[in-house]
Amino acid sequence: MATRGPSSAALRDFQRARRRADLRVVLSLLWGPDEGLLAYDDVRRKLRAVETQRREHAYIPLDAIVGSVGRYQDFTRSFLPRRDADAGRWAGVQQAMTGLEGLPPIEVYRLGEAFFVKDGNHRVSVARQLGAKQIDAYVTEVATRVPFTPDMDQDDLIIAAEFAAFLEQTDLDEQRPEADLRVTAPGQYPLLLEHISVHRYFMGLDLSRPVDWDEAAAHWYDAVYEPVARAIRQHRLLDGFPGRTEADLYLFLSEHRGRLEREFGWAIEGPQLAEGLASPKRRIDDLQERAELLRDPATAEHLVDSLLLCLAGDDSDEQVLAHGLALARSEGATVYGLLLEPSPAARLRFEAACEAAGVSGQLAEVETESLRDTVREVRARARYAAVVVAAAGSALAKALLRRSPKPLLLVTATPPGVTRPLLAYDGGAKANQALFALAYLCVRRSLSPVVLHVERRARGLDLDTAPGRRAADYGQGESRGDRRAVPDPEAEAGTLPRGRVEDRTLAQAGAYLEGLGVRAELVSVSGPVADAIVRVAEERGCDVLFLGSHSRLRWLEEVLGGVLDEVIERTELPIVVT
Repeated sequence: MATRGPSSAALRDFQRARRRADLRVVLSLLWGPDEGLLAYDDVRRKLRAVETQRREHAYIPLDAIVGSVGRYQDFTRSFLPRRDADAGRWAGVQQAMTGLEGLPPIEVYRLGEAFFVKDGNHRVSVARQLGAKQIDAYVTEVATRVPFTPDMDQDDLIIAAEFAAFLEQTDLDEQRPEADLRVTAPGQYPLLLEHISVHRYFMGLDLSRPVDWDEAAAHWYDAVYEPVARAIRQHRLLDGFPGRTEADLYLFLSEHRGRLEREFGWAIEGPQLAEGLASPKRRIDDLQERAELLRDPATAEHLVDSLLLCLAGDDSDEQVLAHGLALARSEGATVYGLLLEPSPAARLRFEAACEAAGVSGQLAEVETESLRDTVREVRARARYAAVVVAAAGSALAKALLRRSPKPLLLVTATPPGVTRPLLAYDGGAKANQALFALAYLCVRRSLSPVVLHVERRARGLDLDTAPGRRAADYGQGESRGDRRAVPDPEAEAGTLPRGRVEDRTLAQAGAYLEGLGVRAELVSVSGPVADAIVRVAEERGCDVLFLGSHSRLRWLEEVLGGVLDEVIERTELPIVVT
């Protein structure tokens, strides 16, 4: 009996599918993306994938089938037929699938989340044209070290192939399984391999022995890449680069480093580059968010990792070097020196001081024509440091008071060393930055600070200094009409004074510090603010002051002066200005 051929309806469906295939191909040539199927052997070779013996029977999503073993040129990416010669077979398969005969499962390879047809290309094509979502299949697993998904295009395949080569060379997916080394553009993984190769070379010099790739890669990740990635996360740099990854930004910062080295004369490390790239708005977070940084020891120990020392080439350099290097030594920070009056003697003094302190330091020299140019130079470089250090009585320090992008340490002839800091706190935005700086210092060094609030209005407050109140007790049990805290004689003894607090400003500062495990002495006085700060600092034996740069409009205080200017004139103590 003669075999019945495909129906005319099935052949018409094939012709419609062919026309759509031709149209898709033309449109992809004009505007993309590529409509071709992926060649299984090519993908497997590029991804260094290995076929396994695991085989299972499953229903798989049709839109996850992206390639074919041998017929990748016969169909489009959506499995529309591209060859007229397939008409009879295609129509016959459709007739069988819609009739009572049925067809056996197809055979596919699974690579990552995508599938490649080994047998059954026409069945996949017909099923998709019929609107099916899944198809019956025998699935053979193919092992790969890199992610592979159905939505990958040719660029993604190149990136995946480079990633596979990178992992084969470094084994970082096994040595550091938590590592996120994804990139978003071709050519990035060869650059990362170059970085590791250079790192490997210098490791060999330092260790006086050959270093294999696995060892070099692990050490590069721990000592070079991860500190930069941590800084990227800390400053949320990816928020400003949507669609990019930490590895993308690491490579961007590495390229940026070369330009800055030529411009600034410093070899700036990755974490400092990330600091400089952060926007000012990201650096000024709310207090509670900043507190989380201090609760994480791994993060807290890297918050002050670099200092900018402003050197004038005169006697004041001795004070800047003494305080700056003492701070750098205690924090394990790098020192970037900026010599504003170049001289061989000043350079030798800087290098000798850094060597004696055991601190890594680099010195750059600049010559400017005016104070304004000098301030501009310092501000540009200060972005890449955690703290700026300058002599308290200098014209530069006065110009930077309210314009430094980073905390400003104003040093005096007082010997370096901090045991009892004082914070003058008014609850403003700049005072909150000073509060965080104080909290950092106290957490790192287990210090008990003094927090001072000065009431400008002449209202007498009970300043009974007998202990008995904790910071958390202040401001509780108040009514809206009476905001003064009532002392509790039965409260647990602590280091804070009892007394009536005019508002919650002081209480909030104390509670914030106590939440970080810092016990502060809270002091509230009334009268002229600058006089009160200097007097309380002397009475409490304080050795450094923390102040916000301004409490009113910045331009107004620059013109008329403010509390900060008065305090600088009246004290010999170092001052941290935020």
